[in-house]
Amino acid sequence: MYSFPDKTFSPALVNSEGTLVAAMCRGAAGKKWGYIEIITQTSADGGISWSEAKTVLQPPARAISRDAENTKSAFFLNPVLASAPNGDIVMLVTFFPESKGAADSKYLEKKKTAFTYFDGERHPIIYDRDGSYYIIMNDGAVIDKTKAKTAFTVDAAGELYKDDEYMGNIYLNGAQGKSETEGKTTFGSLLKTPKRSYIFMLKSSDKGNSWSNPVNITPNLDNENDGPLLMTASGSGITTSDGRIIMPLYSPKGAVAVYSDDNGDTWNRNPRMPYTGGKGDTTFVQTPDKLIHGFNCGRNAVSDDNGILWSKGGKLPSSIADSKKSAVLADVNIFAAAKTKKGGVLATADLFSDKKGNYKEFKWRKELIPIEAENFDSPCIVKIKNNVLGVAYEVKEKAVFRLITIE
Repeated sequence: MYSFPDKTFSPALVNSEGTLVAAMCRGAAGKKWGYIEIITQTSADGGISWSEAKTVLQPPARAISRDAENTKSAFFLNPVLASAPNGDIVMLVTFFPESKGAADSKYLEKKKTAFTYFDGERHPIIYDRDGSYYIIMNDGAVIDKTKAKTAFTVDAAGELYKDDEYMGNIYLNGAQGKSETEGKTTFGSLLKTPKRSYIFMLKSSDKGNSWSNPVNITPNLDNENDGPLLMTASGSGITTSDGRIIMPLYSPKGAVAVYSDDNGDTWNRNPRMPYTGGKGDTTFVQTPDKLIHGFNCGRNAVSDDNGILWSKGGKLPSSIADSKKSAVLADVNIFAAAKTKKGGVLATADLFSDKKGNYKEFKWRKELIPIEAENFDSPCIVKIKNNVLGVAYEVKEKAVFRLITIE
């Protein structure tokens, strides 16, 4: 077993042409809020050894502390990875401005509009202390509510400038102040974004060695019915046989599938995924008949139109059916890693087609392969080679990786 750094959780894992890439959260304090960054590590030998951790995303913060009640920081949650058809690795991740995020909804601004249409596109909105709003354009320029250009600009990290003067960060609370000399903390700006979740996208074109700047893709993904919470489900997405990337998200109203047909440059979503149990992590697999299956909370939704509409499918075996933290992989067989009352286990289903040639009903084996006796959570599976699987998961306050050989 390989252990990733301390205070890591929600690992995501992808096999990029033989190189394993793992992404995970690393927190300074509480697991669901506080200063939480995203780090990555890679392995070129099938998970036997791993590179040093690299920090990919750092949130803006007014204070960095191990105090579990520290809310003076923005934070990232739940990285999700997929390999694009062009060889890029695509990551989606949830970002929260300074708050407690989904852990305490009273911090979120449920009625404040976060986006508006301008020239046929949705753009983020920021507000001043009097409630007047401003619109952020694609190039970072800021216009006011009369559509007049201002002297303000906002960069990808949320740093606000007035001409060349630094004005603070739009994702932080509080009045203007002073930054630390080391540049680790900063202060709130005159203009602020609504406190809610945002979905960021970034890419790596060199198998996880370097990453692009994050792009806020929330305007293309949320709708009025989601409310202030639309979040990535930790783990991995899928790239279908025709090159569509499908990633799992969820809101309090249920699971959502979001997809890209151009290697992650632009994104769309389905309205909602029924038949999946709703709020747990969803894992997608594609069977040889090109049906896509979404597993969530022991249930299975099936799509025959590449992830747009979903019908009711089969179920996970009863031994792991209640788990809200499961990962599923389709290869020659179906493999499901899940958190159960007996710890973390791996279940296997043989892929037999029904009379119509569809793989809706999997033949689950009764035998379960033990992975971790206690404190197993947030699994993610990849195939390494032949009958060898790699499973990343968290144990207590640390993400780990284990190789499992299937007999």
